[in-house]
Formats: sequence, C-alpha cells, structure tokens
Amino acid sequence: MIGASEITREVARLGVAPDDVLFVHAGLQRALSVEGRTRDQKLDTIVGGLRDTVPNGVLVMPAFSYSFCDDPDFDLDRTPSSGVGVLPEYFRGLPGVHRTTDPIFSAGVLGALPERWQRTLFDIRDVDCFGEGSVFDMLHDLNAKLLFFGVPATACTFVHYVEQRMQVPYRYHKKFEGTIRAHGREAHVAANFYVRDLEQDVETYLAPLGDDMLLNGTARASAMDAGPSLYVTDARSVAAQAEQGVADNPDYLLRRGHPGLTHLYPQLAP
Repeated sequence: MIGASEITREVARLGVAPDDVLFVHAGLQRALSVEGRTRDQKLDTIVGGLRDTVPNGVLVMPAFSYSFCDDPDFDLDRTPSSGVGVLPEYFRGLPGVHRTTDPIFSAGVLGALPERWQRTLFDIRDVDCFGEGSVFDMLHDLNAKLLFFGVPATACTFVHYVEQRMQVPYRYHKKFEGTIRAHGREAHVAANFYVRDLEQDVETYLAPLGDDMLLNGTARASAMDAGPSLYVTDARSVAAQAEQGVADNPDYLLRRGHPGLTHLYPQLAP
C-alpha cells in the first residue's frame, strides 16, 4: 500500500521543494492502492503526503464552481466545487483550508501566501478569472509548482491564463454577474471569464505541450507502483512553452474539427 510518506518522497523527487507553492490537479482512478480502509482515510493519506511535501510552503487545489455561470449565487462555504474531482472538494472542507473568492475559479489554500496575495485573493471584489489578480496570476507570479496527480497534464487549467495573456483569437471575454456571500458579507460581483468561441470548430488539446515539456526537461513524470501517475512542472515553464509553441504554430494548443473531445471545463454558450 502507498502511504503518505511515499507520496511525499516521490513528489519531492520530481522537484517540489519544502517552501514551494504547490497547485494540484488530482484524480483517484488508481487510489485504491493508497493506505486507508475508507474513502476518507485514503483521501487523508493523499492530502497528508502532499502537505508534507511543502511543510514550509502552500498547498493549493482547485475549487471551481461553474454553477455561477447559470445560477448567479455563490456562497463561499456552501457552494460545492464541480468538475475538479473528489480530492479537491474534500480538501476544500478540511480545517485550515481557506477558499478564495472568485465565484467561478476559486481555490482551496492551506498555508500562508505572501500578504499581497492573501489580500487580493480573499477580498470580495469583481474578478478577472484568468487575468490580473487571479489565482492563476498568483501561480505565475510565485512560479508555483503544478502537480498532476493521477490525471494527465492535459488537465492544465493554467493554460487559459496564458491564452488570455496572448489574446488568442479563439476565445473572448464574457461577463457573469451575481451575488457572493463570504466572510459574513454579501455583495454583487462580476466575473470576467475568457471563454472559448463556440462559433469556431476548435477544442483545447494539450498533449503536445505536455510532451514537449518532458522532452526539454521543464517537466518530470513518474508512476508509483500500482498507484497514480505523477507529472510536475512549474507555472512559468508552462507559460514559456505555450507561448513559444503558439508563436511557431497558432494551433499548438488546439485540435480542430473534432467535436466531442473531453473539455477542461464545461463549455459555455456565447
């Protein structure tokens, strides 16, 4: 069985340091081999292993809530995350984990971020989901490590931050407005979401990006015995590789004419 210490050791071996900010996308398809008799015990083992990898840093997981795009009502404590898997939703409810206030792309945070980011990410305000002051902007600013635990690197939501920086022609800004309840307050907020243009016959396709990063040494991967696969890189390397790839080939992050591919998140009508 895979214990917390084995997870800590393997993630550290792939380049995560004790004082890093670590952002984790996770899937549990191979988690049966993780220590624990119940689901929650297995989840505790994984969270413990990840937390112990960055004892002097910060552990972050997505707590995205796409429901705000249809139902303009977001409660920081009660609105569940969606589309991110069982582990991040479990992590969100653990003692000491604080959720950022973006009503669409929030994250659960365990540990103290630099004061600027504590103030920015936990304040109630209008947000640019993939722009300045976003969780993804923080990942880039602090050059966070990105870990894909049991999921492929194609689940890299951070890429949309890079696409917005490049102002790619197949996405556009769409505003969603509603009510947020957080920290004993209620306020009307707007969220700017850089959505895919459904008029264009394109899907996000990140396999070349993930492969190229392994080839050039800016990412490392492994698989635990009878357990989950691991892929580790850092935010600035993803940004650099994506920007160079798009400069060489505008379709680098895309696949055209293939409806029905798995989306990174639920697609929204224009």
